[in-house]
Amino acid sequence: MSAAVRKLMSAFLAAAAALGGLFNLAWQVPGAVNPRPEVCGTFLQPWAFADFDRERIGLHFDGLLEAGIDTVIIQWTTVTPEGEIEAAYFPAAARSVWPDFTENCLACAQERGMKVFLGLNIADEWWSRFGSDRAWMLGQARLGNEIAGRLYGLYKNKYPGAMYGWYFAWEFSNALSPYQLRCAEMLNVTLDYLSALDASMPLMLSPFVTSGVSPAATCAAWSAVFANTRFRAGDIFCCQDSVGAGHIGIEDLDRYFAAMKAAADTKPGLVFWANNENFTAADWSSAPLSRFVEQMKITSKYVEKHVTFAYSHYYAPDMGKAEYHEAYLRYRLTGET
Repeated sequence: MSAAVRKLMSAFLAAAAALGGLFNLAWQVPGAVNPRPEVCGTFLQPWAFADFDRERIGLHFDGLLEAGIDTVIIQWTTVTPEGEIEAAYFPAAARSVWPDFTENCLACAQERGMKVFLGLNIADEWWSRFGSDRAWMLGQARLGNEIAGRLYGLYKNKYPGAMYGWYFAWEFSNALSPYQLRCAEMLNVTLDYLSALDASMPLMLSPFVTSGVSPAATCAAWSAVFANTRFRAGDIFCCQDSVGAGHIGIEDLDRYFAAMKAAADTKPGLVFWANNENFTAADWSSAPLSRFVEQMKITSKYVEKHVTFAYSHYYAPDMGKAEYHEAYLRYRLTGET
């Protein structure tokens, strides 16, 4: 597609999106299904984009904007096994460093009026040490604070509009018992530091759901966490719908999101979003648009906004998914899947 044609298409889609936004406002009634929900944000895992220069990042962001996506969640910026910085996607002392990645994303977002949530640190041992190793959990949270301070010092003044919020990359689930208080303690280490650093920047977390815990137990577990955490007004509880990952079936999605909405409502000021999954874990392929839209419709009864894991990976035209991108653009215009 030529630059001129793309420019005309972008203008047309922007006008259509404005009309679509008015259409969606008419359906923002608590408990009502939105017949044409849309995503406003996407996760982006840095390993897939680390070698992109600023021009390629910009082209990727242009494709997101065509789809009405103005928010990018960089899932992590550092990998910290055993408390050591092994890999970093900004200038840092690490074995593997991609020093330009984070700044390239922020610069491109700033130019386009987009928002970026910066993830902090991850480590694979989370899956074996969650809950049982309090010292490890708190140590990783404190290391994440150091990383947040470094990122803030490097980029907030330079990209004040784009550097919008933080992402808590450690993936809790609804299987929290008996570690609810330990999870709250870890979250508070992060929340207290970020509040002191810049209280205007919200924190987002995106736990997943497993069918091994009932909706009632899910609500009770998260309510216990929220009762002991110092979330601020505007922080975002953005639950994975877990349908793409296969943790629950789409037929169970309504019950689980009703339960998590009830839990979120126990924390005044906490914002509830959905992270709808547009992939199929059986073969890590792109999900059919019809299934993805159905997931958004079901969760639209309970949430303020939808983001996805991950348009950037599974529907983006520059990632070899042009047919999915074009189908989603048609859906935004017509509502047809």
